[in-house]
Amino acid sequence: MKVMIGAVAHESNTFTPLGTRWDDFTASYGADLLSAPGRGALGGIVNVLSAAGLELAPTISCHALPGGLVERRAFEQMREALLAGTDGVGAVCLFLHGAMRAEGEDYADAALVTAVRAAVGPHVPIVVAMDLHGNPTQAMAEAADALVAYRTAPHVDTFETGERAARLLLRLLNQGIGTGVGLAKLPMLLPGEMAQTAYEPMVSMMRLLAETDSRQGVLCSSFFKVHCWADVPDTGVAAVVVTESDAALAQAEAERLAGLFWQRRAEFRATVETYVVDKAIDVALAAPEPTVFLSDSGDNPGAGGTTDVPHMVQRLLAKGARSAVIAAIWDREAYETCAQAGVGARVSMSIGGKVDTWHGRPLAVSGRVRALSGGRYCEGGVRLPGNLLEMGPLAVLDLGGVEVMLSRERVSIVDPEQLRVAGIEPLAYKIVVVKRGYLEPLFQAIAQRAILALSPGATNCDVTKLEYRRVRRPMHPLDPDAVWP
Repeated sequence: MKVMIGAVAHESNTFTPLGTRWDDFTASYGADLLSAPGRGALGGIVNVLSAAGLELAPTISCHALPGGLVERRAFEQMREALLAGTDGVGAVCLFLHGAMRAEGEDYADAALVTAVRAAVGPHVPIVVAMDLHGNPTQAMAEAADALVAYRTAPHVDTFETGERAARLLLRLLNQGIGTGVGLAKLPMLLPGEMAQTAYEPMVSMMRLLAETDSRQGVLCSSFFKVHCWADVPDTGVAAVVVTESDAALAQAEAERLAGLFWQRRAEFRATVETYVVDKAIDVALAAPEPTVFLSDSGDNPGAGGTTDVPHMVQRLLAKGARSAVIAAIWDREAYETCAQAGVGARVSMSIGGKVDTWHGRPLAVSGRVRALSGGRYCEGGVRLPGNLLEMGPLAVLDLGGVEVMLSRERVSIVDPEQLRVAGIEPLAYKIVVVKRGYLEPLFQAIAQRAILALSPGATNCDVTKLEYRRVRRPMHPLDPDAVWP
């Protein structure tokens, strides 16, 4: 049997002015998906289906850094690439992030699944692995035979989720069973920083999924915390349950899980120390720990922030910080000024505030160019095939006690090696500001203390500070009196 596979990943933020073009995506086609599938969900899909001896029909694998609305041309190229691989297939297994919004498509992932379903017909099983920050819709639940979400945040089970999705597809094929898919949505917006899976109440929520999976007739269950920075009508924390051909059971179980989640809504809060920006800096400066990591959570590229909001730099300077570094401000002009001046030169210019002018303005600074780097680093500091990655050129500007990493390209800082390649040893500073939400695992491993700063930007973790215009109301926590069902 021939099984179509593919992957499309984009998390679209509606509070950023930064659009996402086709050129922003990294795409692979055809056999390239099989030669180097990687350790993400697609790699897990390929691993299981190849071991089962099935013929794979690879289509497209494409991803881009989270950002704003995806241009229509990009969406159409993704759709056309997927549809080109539907001829003669007996099954479909995809990875879709689930939170992509394109021009003309509020729910672009659902539109892709619906298009594939129309092409393969009603009887070909379709199983979709998804990010737990994806936004499942009723159209997606009706078009797919199963939706399977990550169960960790930070996401350390991407490969395993692909494997679970593929094993479920094999079960459907080998046993010849159909499915029922139940979807229940809550009027609830939940930033990922308030729901890491290593902390309560998410620990208990994940345990509920394991218990549900063991129930008679249940094939799999998932919670979707949803990408909360998307102002679209059909959004909210969701529960999905897939059963053996029993739609009523699937819906009842999904509603049961959603109800249990809703009962604990008041318990979801930041899982690390959290303060407004000025207090976060004050606490860090006074901390006994030699190094404190601050998350500039409002400008997190991992959720669509531009990374060019300079607010944290301005406040560090205003408070006279003497040993601080921030990574990274995306400013091509500022980087070029530093590169042309050279290491050791003094420069005066503005940094940031050139893309996201909604949440920041250019900050005038003067300083010395301390370092320049090509931005090539080994992931995790381990030199292995596939671990050599490119960020693009970097400059480090010393403002006198506060250093700023400037990037020519927009980058997502998830690994201490990204700092070290620019000559920044993070543990040598009192304060290390990273433009992220929760710290990624490699930073968590070295952080003695971490503080989440509620900073301005397109990914503000205090969602009540953002102007939602399209979500259905009432919506928790925008509306304290929101009720469900």
